Amino acid sequence: MHASIDRRGVLSFPALLPHASPAMVSELKSMVAARATRVVPDHKRLDARRAKFACTVRKGDFSLSVEIRGRNQEYAVSKALNLVNEMFVALHEGHPEYLVQHFGISQE
Repeated sequence: MHASIDRRGVLSFPALLPHASPAMVSELKSMVAARATRVVPDHKRLDARRAKFACTVRKGDFSLSVEIRGRNQEYAVSKALNLVNEMFVALHEGHPEYLVQHFGISQE
């Protein structure tokens, strides 16, 4: 996994999930969008005033980026890492074969 931050304050996880299927992409984009709603508890909610999360797909690889707003670096990094963890938990539950194939995770 690679992460970088640019001069503009955008934290990126390029090619976070290589060769992501359209179904996975749709699920993950929905997960990210849902995290910004009031239905989600405060501790899991993404505050767009502090950090703007975006998902992209390029050449089949799913990437996550976070535009850090103001002086919210700690908030954005913490929320981004928690979100990435939740994505992998969701993949483990819904797409375990993907994790075995692309990350070498045990089938057990």
